Amino acid sequence: MKRRRTWQVDAVRIPKYFLRTREDGATHTEAAHIPGGRSLRDLVFGANDGLVAAFAVVSGVRGAEASTQFVLLAGLAELIGGTIAMGLGAFLAAKSEREFVLSEREREEREVRDFPEEERKEVRTIFARKGFKGRALEQIVEHVTADPQFWVDTMMTEELGLAVAPSVTPVRSGLVVALAYALGAAFPVIPYALPIAVQTAFSVSVGATLGALFVAGALKTLMTGRPWLRSGLETVLVGAVAAAATFFAGRLVSRG
Repeated sequence: MKRRRTWQVDAVRIPKYFLRTREDGATHTEAAHIPGGRSLRDLVFGANDGLVAAFAVVSGVRGAEASTQFVLLAGLAELIGGTIAMGLGAFLAAKSEREFVLSEREREEREVRDFPEEERKEVRTIFARKGFKGRALEQIVEHVTADPQFWVDTMMTEELGLAVAPSVTPVRSGLVVALAYALGAAFPVIPYALPIAVQTAFSVSVGATLGALFVAGALKTLMTGRPWLRSGLETVLVGAVAAAATFFAGRLVSRG
């Protein structure tokens, strides 16, 4: 009698809309196949970075008891400079990743073309390590090496641990990160542009930023599968600690 295998997944909670359950009770997750997952990641983390960085800057300047104009100037400088830096950084990172994947694929294509026997041995070794042997192993090797493109795809994923082709567009990644960063940084900065007292602007900035940080932290669970409340509160805590540190540093400098 076969015993049914059960799986414990308490460590990571997958959102219900990513779960598929068979009639026998077995569960399969589609969490790794979120459409536009890379852009969602860039969006969430770009916004989170903008929120924390700008919040820390304006809080530090406000802690030094600067006027509204100085706080706004510092916040705008951080927003503009950070947006450009983060956007260019994301662009260059995605471009480097794309170039690396393409260069590795070109190398594998050349090796399959020029050294087919050596590459065939590598395929056999790869699947032998997975537990295949005998006739089953030989059938897999024959199947993989029958199609040069599939052969290269297999070497990219199984030997190198890379995608079969670049999965990111540098310009898109840079724009998403830059816009997300600017959006996030706007929350702590905009209140100082309003016609209100500096102390009121500080309070509005703190409230708006902590609220936005909670939302950003909760949204991260679309990728991590963690409890949204815990993730949101952790993100709020990180932003609050950074802002508090710069605020008191500014206060110490102004009174030193």
